[in-house]
Amino acid sequence: MPEQPATFFLPTKRLDRDRILAIAQEIAVSPTSASLSLIPLGVIIVNETRQIVYANAPFLTLIETPRFEDVAGKRPGEALGCSHAWEMAGGCGTSRFCRYCGAAKAIVKSLGGARDTQECAITRNVEAQTDALNLQVWTAPFQAQEHQLVLSSILNIGHEKSLHGLERIFFHDIMNAVSGIKGLHDLFSLELPSTYGAELELLHTSIETIRDIIESHKDFTAVEAREYQPTCSCIESRDLLHKLAAYCQLYDPEGRKHLIVAESAVSLPVRTDTRIVQRILINMVKNALEASKRGETVTLDCRPGTDGGVTFLVHNPAVMREEVRLRVFERAFSTKGEGRGFGTYGMRLFAENCLGGHIRFTSEPERGTTFFLDLPDA
Repeated sequence: MPEQPATFFLPTKRLDRDRILAIAQEIAVSPTSASLSLIPLGVIIVNETRQIVYANAPFLTLIETPRFEDVAGKRPGEALGCSHAWEMAGGCGTSRFCRYCGAAKAIVKSLGGARDTQECAITRNVEAQTDALNLQVWTAPFQAQEHQLVLSSILNIGHEKSLHGLERIFFHDIMNAVSGIKGLHDLFSLELPSTYGAELELLHTSIETIRDIIESHKDFTAVEAREYQPTCSCIESRDLLHKLAAYCQLYDPEGRKHLIVAESAVSLPVRTDTRIVQRILINMVKNALEASKRGETVTLDCRPGTDGGVTFLVHNPAVMREEVRLRVFERAFSTKGEGRGFGTYGMRLFAENCLGGHIRFTSEPERGTTFFLDLPDA
């Protein structure tokens, strides 16, 4: 049987504890230590053998260790309690698993003179129970006297990872439930007499509205995480506005406000992500209807863009207050109460990140408020 190598990834060499403590003391009395102690993130400094020579209080809190002396000379995975840290006699950085560790790769890159950011997933055993850490590790090289060192900040992103995973499960499960309700609707449509036509149509509309709300939030989450993949198709601009006007009339079922397509609206072929364009325009129309009074008119329009594309417009007679005008695209700002405020922010997010377009508006006395969606020429 061939002899097992001492390491599968990084060198095993370490400095002895006295040398580590001497480097740590040099850092402790330097201005660097005073500055790093003020940072609210966990921060460590490792030397060329990847051993910890400095750790601030937030890092010690993360690993539930009160004293720096308890981690001095350890490597990051050893201090964090990684379950793979001592699979090899050489410790952290020497096992097969370490080849794929974000923290190890980031430190190696910075020992080579470059900055790096990596995500790092650590499984550890705490009081005989399995625990997991999801970390974002940022590293940068620097020199202190004759020492080649790496500064590393460590952010626990476990909550964000968990929330992202739960969102995926939620969207999947709730869409399955809506599909089940849709299946029952289709079955009832075949079995019930025609006298139930109005009720079945109302149920169908409700199902599609719920489906659209779920898809909208799913798209929003994907775009914010930069995971959305656009799907382009060709649409005709004026035809799209007429369909949207008919659909959005559902948001004013009593017909107290008028929703029309301007006679001046042009008919232009547009190649874009139709679903995202519809999301943006529906939000524009909903906001316009909410801002309008009984008997007022919301107008949809489109015209050739200044650089060859197309510009969609949604106008209503209301005028925004100054604070609203200045803050309208802020994330989580809303005039509708706490927990709202992703509509206009989401419109801009979708337009710029998915379509390469732009959202703008004007709001002036005597002229009302107009939102514009500028789409580039495909």
